[in-house]
Amino acid sequence: MLNKNSLFLQLKKNADKLFNNFTEQSSIAQEKWQSISVDSKFKAKVENSNASFLVPSWAGNLSDKFKIPIQKNDYSILSVDGSQIYPDRNISNSGCFLINIGSCQIKYSKILNVSSRLNVSSDENSSVKINSEPTLFIIQDFLDQNNKINFSNDIVDLKREELELLNLLKLTLEENIDIAFVDGTVIFWFLESKPEEIKDLFLNSYLNILQKFYENKKIIAGFISFPKSKELVNLIKLGLCRFDFAECISCHRVYSDFPCKAVDNLIDTRIAKTYLNINERSNIFFSNSKITKSYPEHLKPCFFYLNADVEVVRIETFAYIAQDKDMLDFLSAVALDQIKKGLGYPVTLAYAHEAAVVKGPDREFFYSLLQREAFEQNKRLFFSQKSIKKRGIGV
Repeated sequence: MLNKNSLFLQLKKNADKLFNNFTEQSSIAQEKWQSISVDSKFKAKVENSNASFLVPSWAGNLSDKFKIPIQKNDYSILSVDGSQIYPDRNISNSGCFLINIGSCQIKYSKILNVSSRLNVSSDENSSVKINSEPTLFIIQDFLDQNNKINFSNDIVDLKREELELLNLLKLTLEENIDIAFVDGTVIFWFLESKPEEIKDLFLNSYLNILQKFYENKKIIAGFISFPKSKELVNLIKLGLCRFDFAECISCHRVYSDFPCKAVDNLIDTRIAKTYLNINERSNIFFSNSKITKSYPEHLKPCFFYLNADVEVVRIETFAYIAQDKDMLDFLSAVALDQIKKGLGYPVTLAYAHEAAVVKGPDREFFYSLLQREAFEQNKRLFFSQKSIKKRGIGV
């Protein structure tokens, strides 16, 4: 139970630390961004620097921006999202986990007649399909197929990512969907720290699925609301560097003060807001995260920022889409249209999430079914005392 009085006193005591004012840092960043954007030598500085932080690459001018075309209501879109029930360590003999994939697909007609709860036309050519599909996995089956891998909850997360992409591909092709969205990144940076056998298994699977999108000329993108990325900020840090070409390790050995730290607390959206007007997108930036070296050239992940008025969002996609003007314009227009239809967040992503989420009662139902099946099979599930206590506290 939360001690509200104690929490109130702690919030009061730390208010000045909680609500920092980054006005000065923002001014420094804006001035430096304007400077490096017109510096013809800056790209060479980025390419020749040995920075300890991640910086992107780009074509054209750094601060190029593009007006997003108005999207007519004659497209189809699909989004998926996933959730999971991890193996419960407080219940023995239950060697399984559950992944639930939610999907929402909308096919908009050419003429919007009547607005509905989903902001979809009532025209007979418009349609909405919302679905969820649970999949049960037996841990031992997974280990038998992948005997070099140790099981952990991370495996569940990686498997969920795989199922999201598989469902996205399957429905995109079956329903001839124009554009497919996932919630979050399509840069699989979370695999970088994993053992090689895990990284190889899942990255190869992910890339094989993405390859099918490429072969079928389908658009897929990741939508990130309130992104915390700092690649643009890192470019500014290079611009602030005291050296012609950054050498972060050597610099830290010699100096105790660092000009680049003047913008340490900022994120990319603060930079994007300074030069992107409403309904404009940024230039295309290519990620140089270590994991991207394993992607084939046509699937190299890239991103852009989009000023949708309510917020600046980050859209991630792939080289074959970014290098096709029609595809890129269509992706930008649909993303903006979905944000407007969803009053700040894409309609399909919102409903895919609702379809996917596994709530408390759903978890209890899952374990109730598991317990009943164990009883019918003359097996026993062993609940820890902690688990039993949480289900009913005695006095």
